[in-house]
Amino acid sequence: MAILSGGFHAVNPLHLIETGISVSEPTAYILYFTIVGLFVILSFTAGKRAFCHYVCWMAPFMVIGVKIRNLFKWPSLHLEVVGDKCKKCKICEKNCSMSLKVSKMVQSDSMENAECILCGICVNNCPEGAIKYFWRYKK
Repeated sequence: MAILSGGFHAVNPLHLIETGISVSEPTAYILYFTIVGLFVILSFTAGKRAFCHYVCWMAPFMVIGVKIRNLFKWPSLHLEVVGDKCKKCKICEKNCSMSLKVSKMVQSDSMENAECILCGICVNNCPEGAIKYFWRYKK
């Protein structure tokens, strides 16, 4: 609309980025390709989300937070299995963004997993409503 009204003459999403990489100095390429290489090497050697598993600085804080919550029995947002509604269709597992074995977690009646980010995709995709969000102390 802006181009049609005469406000802009052209839109260039790579303005001043001729090579497609936004770095201001040639030495920054070393850092850029080192980080990209780290991601690629970790992915090939350690599998899915290897960077999250082995390099992410937030993971220890999340695990420690869960341990403290359980120790003091503080209420928190978490997932729980609702009755025996699960029909083992594994739709929750197929759609899980973290590739967790959600159906096994449902069968064991324990939805707590250190890698679960509580995105709710399993809750939304379960046709039987076997998984729900709860805000209370975990049973």
